[in-house]
This record gives sequence, structure tokens and C-alpha cells, in this order.
Amino acid sequence: MILSPEPGSEDDGGFRSDILGERMPLDQAKMLLTVAIVTLPWPARAQTHSTSRVEAAPTGQPYDYIVHVPNTYDYRYNPQVRDDRLSSARRMVRQFCPKTRVVGDNVFQTEIFGLITGKPDYVVYIQCR
Repeated sequence: MILSPEPGSEDDGGFRSDILGERMPLDQAKMLLTVAIVTLPWPARAQTHSTSRVEAAPTGQPYDYIVHVPNTYDYRYNPQVRDDRLSSARRMVRQFCPKTRVVGDNVFQTEIFGLITGKPDYVVYIQCR
């Protein structure tokens, strides 16, 4: 929304919206701008990296499940220790298949051009036997 001063009414503090064509008081325009500034970065912060989830693998892959394990420390769980990640992934997949085999694992760095450092995302690939 582009706000431009209404011609001939600079002294009453009114602005005309190019989209709706209606008058908008200066206080309302300031509030709208504040809300836009606060909510625009929200989608980037809304993505939680500490949650775990199990996804079905695409067809043709040598594994059946892709398990995103948590990247936060917990009681008796250290995400930097590979054995902890693998055992956590096996526990999460156990409800879908009782016998599992770990095909591989991967670590995805979430750093953005050295500007924003974040915890890495850990993924474990599991095959049902």
C-alpha cells in the first residue's frame, strides 16, 4: 500500500491510499506501518528447528523414511553425538516398522551467508526390514 499526501490537505494530517482511494489518518497509517514491520519477518522465525518429524521417502530411494531428529539438548540426548541421533530416529520410526536399519544420516547447516548462525538440522535415513 502506497500512501501519498492528499493534495490540499497537508495541514489536517490525512493521507490517501492508492489502493483503496480513501482517506487514512496519520495515526492509522503509522499503526499499519508498525504492524507490517513487525509481522513481515515472522515466517522466518516461525520455523522451528528443534521439532522432530518422520516423512515417507520418495519412491526409488534405498530408504523408506526420512527422520528429522531434534537439534536441541535434552536429558540423555546430545544432538552432536551420532549414536544419540540414530537411536532417537529408530525410536520415532518404531511405530511404523518394528525392524529398522539405518541407511545413512546427514547434517544440514542452517547458516545464511555467515550472517545468521543457527543450529544444524539432522536427518537420518531409515529402511524397514
